[in-house]
Amino acid sequence: MSGSVRRAGPGRPRIAILGILAICQRAYLTLFRQPVLIISTMVFPLVYLLILGNAMNRQMRHIPLAVVDEAGNAYSSACRRGVLALAEGRDLVRVVFLADRDEALAELHRGRYRGVWILPFRLSPRGPAPAFIGDNTERFSYDAIDGALGQIWDEVTRASQPEQSVPAARLEAYPYLDYLTYLGPAVVCLSIFMGSMVSGGLQVIEDRMYGYHEGYLVTPISTGTLVTGHILAGTVVASLAGGLVLAAILGIAPGPAPTAGAVAASLVTVFLTSLAIASIWFLLFARARQASVLRGMFGIINALLFFPSGALYPVESYPVWLRKISDVDPLTHGVQALRDLLLRGAPVATAYPRWVFLLTFSLVGGVLTKVLFRREV
Repeated sequence: MSGSVRRAGPGRPRIAILGILAICQRAYLTLFRQPVLIISTMVFPLVYLLILGNAMNRQMRHIPLAVVDEAGNAYSSACRRGVLALAEGRDLVRVVFLADRDEALAELHRGRYRGVWILPFRLSPRGPAPAFIGDNTERFSYDAIDGALGQIWDEVTRASQPEQSVPAARLEAYPYLDYLTYLGPAVVCLSIFMGSMVSGGLQVIEDRMYGYHEGYLVTPISTGTLVTGHILAGTVVASLAGGLVLAAILGIAPGPAPTAGAVAASLVTVFLTSLAIASIWFLLFARARQASVLRGMFGIINALLFFPSGALYPVESYPVWLRKISDVDPLTHGVQALRDLLLRGAPVATAYPRWVFLLTFSLVGGVLTKVLFRREV
């Protein structure tokens, strides 16, 4: 007995090596049988490089700016020419000239403009000086416009006596907002994205793997009912996650206290954004059968939805192709609607177009999902 144990002893390293090789072989074969994982492993870094490289820390462009010329003299004409040079030369702003100051400020608070430059009556280097009123909730664009307009006024007054010139005024349209408050709506939408992934995409794949879908379809439940139930279930979970994060941000983040109407409209925005994102997850995984598909595509979907949404950096700086993605991204409309309602104090009516888009997007996604799911089953 002892002799047989001693004979087996020298073979233990060999058995261990064979076991390691067998486990590695199984892992490699599993990977090669799932081309989605291989492709995502190679594509994922390239997508992040492409999206993040064009969405973060880019030179600001196409910032909407309103100019109100109340002076109508030579100095205001020089300022107008300088602004046009910014628009046509540096492509920094998209300028609109208005005659009514109140109209320009109202559109600023609705989020249509990022700044208003007022050239007051009797504008001159000795005063009164131009006044820039900017949307300080978008600090990157605010600083870019303020610096460019200040440079224009310095060049206009350079011909006169510089020591007697009055500097341009710089005003913030809203109370001071730190970056934590600025990121609040983005964090809410990120929680919606994560909640809908867990309760939407992952749940769909697990139900399909364990045969629950086929079990549903032998009952009087139709395919449309199954699709609607999955999307609404994911929407409820994502809405709860987004609502809880929203309540936490309103409680801890410094910033202006929103009205009851703004909070109610924000909750509607959270629900509709959750509905749109849930429809995306179910559409993408309507025919998937393995959870590895979700693991392989999660990073790519995150890069394509979250970063182009303007959550971290203004969308005005994006190149044209990335701006097109941002325009049809549900998270873009969710983030911008929440910022308009909570940070800018915009009327609830400003969120109506974004609600219509989110609802339409959800309906289209649901219809396409029903078609794909029916073909599979």
